[in-house]
Amino acid sequence: MKSPHKFLFLFLMVSSTCMVLSSSNWLMTWIGLEINMLGFIPLMMLKETPNESETMVKYLVPQSLGSTLFITSAVASTYLNGLQVLMPIAMCLKLGAAPLHFWFPPVMAGLSLSPAFILLTWQKIAPIFAINSLDPNLVPSVLPIALVSAVWGGIGGLNQTDIRALLTYSSIAHTGWMLTSIVGSAPTLLAYILMYVLINLSLYACLINKHTKLHKQLFSLEQPFNSFLLTVSILSLGGLPPFAGFMMKLLVLYHTKASLLIISGLILGALVSLFFYLSLTFSPLMEMTKMRLTKAQMISKPLIMFFLSQTLPLSLLLFLF
Repeated sequence: MKSPHKFLFLFLMVSSTCMVLSSSNWLMTWIGLEINMLGFIPLMMLKETPNESETMVKYLVPQSLGSTLFITSAVASTYLNGLQVLMPIAMCLKLGAAPLHFWFPPVMAGLSLSPAFILLTWQKIAPIFAINSLDPNLVPSVLPIALVSAVWGGIGGLNQTDIRALLTYSSIAHTGWMLTSIVGSAPTLLAYILMYVLINLSLYACLINKHTKLHKQLFSLEQPFNSFLLTVSILSLGGLPPFAGFMMKLLVLYHTKASLLIISGLILGALVSLFFYLSLTFSPLMEMTKMRLTKAQMISKPLIMFFLSQTLPLSLLLFLF
């Protein structure tokens, strides 16, 4: 696909998300979600392989099902008020939250790194804010889904060796935290999404030049500083204090109005995820401590800005609040 076409579909994807965020009725929200889906699907085709075509179909079917369920429940709720509860469930299907995540891991496995990064970050914004704009009485209905997502995301990543599968189940777990932050305050949800995008951006910057898939091959001693940044980003994604990932989860726990059972499930899922991330990065960290980094190696890497963003979360919080 040529670049002008990519910019056109990228513009459609961005503008449709802005349309969902600014819409005042369900019809405009549904139209924005449909344009967003149609704008992202062509961006999935980078190498034009049959595997990518299959991935596009796997993405299209559940997204269309979620949009159809959303607009059907919106129309039917005019006559039956109880059907409004299907609207947040439809958005959870589009988000890939557990137990509605059946399409998410296969799609992530067949994507290249760039569209996978967009699916993990930007494509979550429209559905999550669509849920946030619903009737406040409907929002607590997504809390059981948030609980299952947080726990399943932690357990599902335990036996994964592929970095995309690891990021997939991490995204499912973070989706649970995002859904819980909706019950709190809007600034908390915005801060969580911004920090989550920032962490994934630092991971993407570390992985973009690597052609490996197994996590054991990611930490190269030939590029110790890049491997160190990758380790910091993974630990921040897992929520290790005092990184940004821990601070954003602490914000959710402080502002949420969820029950003790939901909060306990979120913490349990975060602990399981953190256990796996620590076991993943412990050995590379021990190896890197035996090496000497010269001044040239430290200064010649522009990724130091991502390291600072992960190690100075308190400054980010003071800026946002």
